[in-house]
Amino acid sequence: MKAERILTAIIALCGFGLLIYACSFDAPISYDSVGPKAFPILLMGLITASAVYLTVRPAIMFEPVELGWTKHMLGKLALCTLALTLYAALFEWLGFMIATIFMTIAIGKLFHGKTIPTVITAVILGASTYYLFDRVLDVPLPLGLLG
Repeated sequence: MKAERILTAIIALCGFGLLIYACSFDAPISYDSVGPKAFPILLMGLITASAVYLTVRPAIMFEPVELGWTKHMLGKLALCTLALTLYAALFEWLGFMIATIFMTIAIGKLFHGKTIPTVITAVILGASTYYLFDRVLDVPLPLGLLG
């Protein structure tokens, strides 16, 4: 329980710092009348408020959970973090679709997914989310190697 409160307090502090930063954000290009500030402010406000609540809530409101920190689980967390970091680093160079496919396959295999269904799911996820962002939401994404 103590570790949960420490973690949520750290998240609350980080969220509050990012909320202050989001409030001072001023983009040179505005796509809509609200501007690009609204989403980060809303997101950081919700994250900060939720983390503060989880930090100060009474102990009687929840049961202690044993997380079972094993070397195997910590290794999986490290590999998941590595996959997401590589995704962020290679996102523009590879492009959204290819980077998303590789990241989805890596995470799927990390959680013991079968190869063929994992690859099929990754391709469908990469293509469908690219189509959704590019065509439906009109959000330009990098094509990378496909461009």
